[in-house]
Amino acid sequence: MNLHAIYHEAKSKYAYALDADTLNLRIRTAKGDVSSISLISGDPFNWVRTEMASEGDFTQTHSWVNTSVDMAQDYSDSLYDYWLVSIKPDFKRTRYAFVLVSSEETVFYGAHGAVSMKKHPEIVSSLNDYFNFPYLNHEDIFTAPTWVKDTVWYQIFPERFANGDQSLDKPSVLPWGSEKLVTNEMHFGGDLKGIIEHLDYIAELGATGIYFTPIFEAPTTHKYDTIDYFKIDPEFGTNADFKRLVEEAHKRGIRVMLDAVFNHCGFKHPYFQDVVQKGYASEYAECFHLKAEPVLNFELNKEGFPAPKKPLKAGDLNYETFAFTPNMPKWRATNPKAQEFLISVAEYWIREFDIDGWRLDVSNEVSHAFWRTFKERVRALKPDVFILGENWDDATPWLRGDQFDSVMNYEFTYPVWHLLSCEPQYSDYDAFAYKDAMSRLIVSYPPNVGENLFNLLDSHDTSRIHTLLDEDVRRVKLAFLLQMTFGGTPSVYYGSEVGLFGVHDGNRQCMIWDEAEQNLDLKAHVKQLIALRKAHPEFKSMTVQWDEARMTSDLLIFDKVEGTSRTKVLVNLSDAPVTVNLSKAVQLDLFTGEALADSDLTELSIAPISFRILK
Repeated sequence: MNLHAIYHEAKSKYAYALDADTLNLRIRTAKGDVSSISLISGDPFNWVRTEMASEGDFTQTHSWVNTSVDMAQDYSDSLYDYWLVSIKPDFKRTRYAFVLVSSEETVFYGAHGAVSMKKHPEIVSSLNDYFNFPYLNHEDIFTAPTWVKDTVWYQIFPERFANGDQSLDKPSVLPWGSEKLVTNEMHFGGDLKGIIEHLDYIAELGATGIYFTPIFEAPTTHKYDTIDYFKIDPEFGTNADFKRLVEEAHKRGIRVMLDAVFNHCGFKHPYFQDVVQKGYASEYAECFHLKAEPVLNFELNKEGFPAPKKPLKAGDLNYETFAFTPNMPKWRATNPKAQEFLISVAEYWIREFDIDGWRLDVSNEVSHAFWRTFKERVRALKPDVFILGENWDDATPWLRGDQFDSVMNYEFTYPVWHLLSCEPQYSDYDAFAYKDAMSRLIVSYPPNVGENLFNLLDSHDTSRIHTLLDEDVRRVKLAFLLQMTFGGTPSVYYGSEVGLFGVHDGNRQCMIWDEAEQNLDLKAHVKQLIALRKAHPEFKSMTVQWDEARMTSDLLIFDKVEGTSRTKVLVNLSDAPVTVNLSKAVQLDLFTGEALADSDLTELSIAPISFRILK
């Protein structure tokens, strides 16, 4: 048995409270190495005393009360098998260990490693060698607002979505859509009134939540350099306009989530300007990460913004910033003055405008202690407010119930990009590689966490999915298919549903409103997938069953399962049609509405770079 591959960790994503009564336990083994695993568990204080008589003398023994239950192998990848069991400890606490069986040996695996049961069968009685889950405390249970897992998000970059009030336009505003290769310096006049005018479009697409990139006063188009956190940027409108937007969105069943830029602020924020003038003597000095005086060791332009005459290298600045951008000084969020200010911002927009969520920019750089306080305060104000972190990697430390409800799930995004990419470095990334990546993702988070993850194909921080997939609309359709049939909450970046393109920041094009210029076929595709997702609960389920027996490198097949509901998804990644043999249990193509006659069921054809969704 390959002992190096065995892994379990107590009180982690391998041992967690699923609900008030249920403990989920997972263990990893080398692929194909172990034939079965059983779990031995019991309350550490539950012992039975037995009296035995021998030639007139009585002795007493104490026996630990425990049970043994078989584990199920639910997922695997090219290296590992993953096993899972759910138990309900009678008294909310348990000691537990695993018994692993292979063709060659049987191993006891507990808190102090692996022990051969052939050599040491007595190890089963050594309770100190068992893992411990001390108690199923209420605080151990991850809970997110109940509405989140059913939400389809629509992300809007406000400056480029719709210009509804030209009286707000700066003199430098360009005609709408006049530039296709856009930059952050260009202004097109997008505003809140324009968004309000198109809420019906968002609702008709099927989205039930809007995520706005920042809308507070800031000098740039992207607004991640905030000056006034309590004021809507005048380019977008007024606080009253935003209040109306939230009210109109709510009328349509659409939730509203704002962007909280609490890792850093803009150079012109009043707190930092006081620090610029007074240095360490400023009452706000400890709100930032100052390294030396003078605070500014570079030149300013005539508007008073950073304009160094020579390029600044990493570490040149006398204060910490987002990345190495002098225009974005970094908050010391755990400083009491800074913490109270930032949390008061979050409370203000919830209390006064009834927003439904906060997306937390650069959340993984901000103190865990700050986020714990943040959650306590905003949840006290609105118990079902949603907290979404911008974490690009595995985010387990933030998703233990005390900080975030979800993260932007780029761990979903990357495998979709790689599977459908035309780039040569991903030419070997096939259906099995995708299956492995998604299986690892599924076992990385408890299911009650996974069902709330924010699954995106692109965003304001990435190239557009249309560009990433070499403008092959067939592949873009497959990307949306994989997104809408996966557990979690899908997000559509404005305009990707009608064919907007762009590399990195150049993805922030003006939304196309002339239907003659929209890809209406792609939009209809996305709209239909969203409708199917709402109609079939298994689409949203975290349970995926891979049909490896019939898969090939170019043919991905999986079932989505929720209770008795089951849907089969088949994806042909090749440039040639493929034929698949199917069970007669399949009766309907959900996407086309085609009823499948018995004669069609033994062999089903799938067009090149296409798919079928079968019930």
